[in-house]
Amino acid sequence: MHRFISALVPTWPHQAPASSARPLPAAPGCGCGTQSQACGGRRQGSWLACGLLFGLCICLSPFEESSGRSANPNEWTVQFGELTSSPSIWNLQAYYNRYQVARIFLSPRYLGSSSFDIALLRLASSVTYSKHIQPVCVPASSSEFQNQTDCWVTGWGDITEDEVLPSPHTLQEVQVGIINATMCNHLFSLPDFRRNIWGDMVCAGDPQGGKDACFGDSGGPLACKKKGLWYQIGVVSWGVGCGRPNRPGVYTNISMHYEWIRKIMAKNHIHRPDPRPLLLLPLLWAPLLLQLP
Repeated sequence: MHRFISALVPTWPHQAPASSARPLPAAPGCGCGTQSQACGGRRQGSWLACGLLFGLCICLSPFEESSGRSANPNEWTVQFGELTSSPSIWNLQAYYNRYQVARIFLSPRYLGSSSFDIALLRLASSVTYSKHIQPVCVPASSSEFQNQTDCWVTGWGDITEDEVLPSPHTLQEVQVGIINATMCNHLFSLPDFRRNIWGDMVCAGDPQGGKDACFGDSGGPLACKKKGLWYQIGVVSWGVGCGRPNRPGVYTNISMHYEWIRKIMAKNHIHRPDPRPLLLLPLLWAPLLLQLP
C-alpha cells in the first residue's frame, strides 16, 4: 500500500503532538516556506494525535469522548519541533519546546459523534517560533481547495491496517487529493458501509485507495499549498480501514469552524500577531485533542 514515507522536520514545522499524564515574538506570516506537519499517535501509550496552533498560544485539536481521554487541561502537554513521537529523555531541546495546556474549549455543537469533532487548546505560555516550529494558515473557506491533488497528511499512526509504525517512530507523510463533497457522499452511499458526510467534514485520499491516514493519525493535519502559503484544510477525524478503494479519509473541515475559532480567541483576549489569515500550528506530538484515536 502506498501510504506514508518518512518526513523531514524542516518540511513540516507546523506539527506538534500532545500527551496525557494519564496512562498513557511571533512570525510575520503563515505557512511561509515550509508546510505544517500533521501528527498522530500510537494506538497504545500516552501519545495522541496532533493539534494545530494559531496565534502564539492556541492549539486546534479533535476530541472523541469515547476514547477515555481526559478533558482536564492539567493532564496534557504539547510538544513542538520534534520528528519522533518518542524523543530521548536526554533531548533538552525537546524539553524546552514542551508546553502545558491551560484550557480546553470543546465545540459547543459536539455531541460525541464525528460531527463538530474539534476543540481548541489554550497553552499556558506563548510558543517561540524557530526553523522547526512555524505557523500555518487557516482558510475562511475550503471551496478553493476542492479537487486539489497535491495536499499532504502526516502522522505517527499505523503504516497499514495490519502494521504499526516501527521504532524510532519517525513522522510519516503521504500526498492525497481533496475529494469534493458530492463525490465523497456518493462513495459513502455505496453498499457495505453507508455514512453521511456533513458540511463540517472534508474528504481526501485516492478513489483507487492506497493513500490515506490510518489508526493513530487522528488529530493530524491535512495541509494544502496555495500561492506559496500552506493552509490547514482539515484534521484527521475518521475513516473505514486505511487506504481502501472508494473509502477516502474523512477530516474535520476547519473552515466550517473559522468563526467559532475567531470568537473564542476574541472572547479570551487572544490576539493574532498579524492581521493575515488566522494562524495555525500543528502540534508536533500533540494529537489534536478532540478526536483522539
